[in-house]
Amino acid sequence: MFFRLVVVILLFFSTTGITRAKSLALIIGNDSYQNVEPLQKARSDARGYAAFLGERGFDVTLKLDIGGRDMLVVLAEFLDRIATGDTVMFIYSGHGWSDGRQNYLVPVDIRASGSETLIAAESFALRNGVNGIIDKISQRSPLLTVAVVDACRNNPFSSPAGGTRAIGLERGLVQVQAPVGTFIAFSAGEGQTALDRLSDDDPEPYSVFTRYFLEELAKPQDLQSAFKATQLAVNRSAQSIGHPQRPAYYDEVIGSACLTGKCKPELADPAKLPPETPPSSAEKVLVAQIEWQDFKETTSVEALLQFAERHAGTPYAALASDKARVLMAAQTPERTPLPPPETPKTPPPEEPASFSRPKWCPAAATRTERRICDSKTLSALDLRMSGLYFARLKRQNDAGRQAMKARQKTMDCHAKCLRVRFQMPETQI
Repeated sequence: MFFRLVVVILLFFSTTGITRAKSLALIIGNDSYQNVEPLQKARSDARGYAAFLGERGFDVTLKLDIGGRDMLVVLAEFLDRIATGDTVMFIYSGHGWSDGRQNYLVPVDIRASGSETLIAAESFALRNGVNGIIDKISQRSPLLTVAVVDACRNNPFSSPAGGTRAIGLERGLVQVQAPVGTFIAFSAGEGQTALDRLSDDDPEPYSVFTRYFLEELAKPQDLQSAFKATQLAVNRSAQSIGHPQRPAYYDEVIGSACLTGKCKPELADPAKLPPETPPSSAEKVLVAQIEWQDFKETTSVEALLQFAERHAGTPYAALASDKARVLMAAQTPERTPLPPPETPKTPPPEEPASFSRPKWCPAAATRTERRICDSKTLSALDLRMSGLYFARLKRQNDAGRQAMKARQKTMDCHAKCLRVRFQMPETQI
């Protein structure tokens, strides 16, 4: 299974066949920023979502213009209410930014300047694989999570652009991988800013994204169809003033979700899905390699140790342990060093036999390629992983497919780096 990879955040939607499950919504709208450019439509957006969801049976928590300490409390209280099987919606309207690796939401008392480390400490990570907002919601096993972020996603260290929900415009947002059962919606695509308004005298009460999204959500159609219609409308409206804005979404909902009750949702209960086949050792290495791209730049010792435990026995666990050891030594030199990582055992070679091989085997040129084609186990694994990759690729939107293809192209480089790092022969990667 491939990972990774998508903003404030929204969770919701009522479905059929669920009893005693709750529909919860946390909605935050921040306009009155104290030290950076204020906005005009975020509070109105939040009130619009609150009224819409309240009319449809959601238990709504609405918070406006909240600072960092209050946001910590509000999030904790909301998370404590989520139970297995609930429908959860988290909506954020306000400023946001990205450091090029992770995406952050911004309380109204954020400082106007400082190092990225300091600004990140005062912001709220959307998803980092450990303790981001989406991560914490997913850990409580809701049936459906919808995260909607109507915010710009850029670095907050440059001057703001008038009329956009950006604190700065230096770097765009990296794409997000949604957990299973989660739909993540961004009001603008990667590297773009989300319009708070079309002009200073724009009479509409809502931001450019929200005015269309609320309208589409009320129609008898599933969530995915509502977002695609919103995407088209926002793109056309933003282009009318020469501004590039195309909303993006990351969908790992199994089936479809319906909010109005007038359409027929086909939402599958993850608990009733057939169990996945346990991954092989080689597949574990590939999964660890993909996930390592999201963790290799982190400075969190806790995140690195959790990564190493989750992918024990792979070279990437050794990389994570090694980096955690260096960080711990720099923070507290007197700490007992971590034990050295175990060296992965190389499986014995297999004799060539008659079996199904990948279609590219007749052109195999490297030792690694010939090794795969000569091994029944490795050939079967390559065929299986190719099927998983293309199945995953098919489910992505255009941006998701481009990101997957770009990541695939970098794998050879990472493998070469590993061979140098661990002094491995080619056939061990």
